[in-house]
Amino acid sequence: MTPHKRPIGAPMAVVALLFLNGTIFPALCFGEEQRYITDEILVPLRSGAGGEYRIVNKGLSSGTAITQFGLSEDGVWAEVETRGGTRGWLRAQYTQVERPTTLLLKDAEQRYAKLEIDRNKLRSLLDNSQSVAYEADGELAELKEKLAATEAELSQIKQISGAAIELDARNQTLAESLETKRSEAELLKLENIRLQERIKSNQMIDGALAVLLGVIIMAIAPKLIPKRRRNDGWS
Repeated sequence: MTPHKRPIGAPMAVVALLFLNGTIFPALCFGEEQRYITDEILVPLRSGAGGEYRIVNKGLSSGTAITQFGLSEDGVWAEVETRGGTRGWLRAQYTQVERPTTLLLKDAEQRYAKLEIDRNKLRSLLDNSQSVAYEADGELAELKEKLAATEAELSQIKQISGAAIELDARNQTLAESLETKRSEAELLKLENIRLQERIKSNQMIDGALAVLLGVIIMAIAPKLIPKRRRNDGWS
């Protein structure tokens, strides 16, 4: 009997299918990194690495999840893409790897609300249990321990929330101050360029006036010098 030959193309097709489905190899997205928008200010998204490029998104709010692909040559701008598919450039200083404090604060507030509900339930059970304490002494003690633990966790979350709010306020103040200083520096740079151009223009005008004055003097000078009489020897 002729041995059965396995088709060569079949394993290759399976490998190719697994490759496309991402079963063997993950997506080859070199340089992609999950990041978040920091601070409370709205960060504009531009079409290129620079403040002169068109704005494609008026402002990404704090905590917006983005994918970063890389940085500009000077490291100031980062190329990113939002989960909605909007791609562009923004200042790299407004991105961070860790989740911003605003999201952590929201998580803490949600946890706090849930613990409040649990505490109320425990108190309700505790009140009901007190009327029949003689039948459920063990259960009452356990509920008291849970209530104490819940209140301790609530107190800790309140402290964390207060610190996060204070940190957010400081970050907001620093970000606004930085943006103001950057705007002032750019205005001073533009004013310096304008002054240099004005000085060059004045120098060119002064040079042209000097040349024109020289030409006028050369044209008038011969007429101002008196001519000497010619001595012919008959006088």
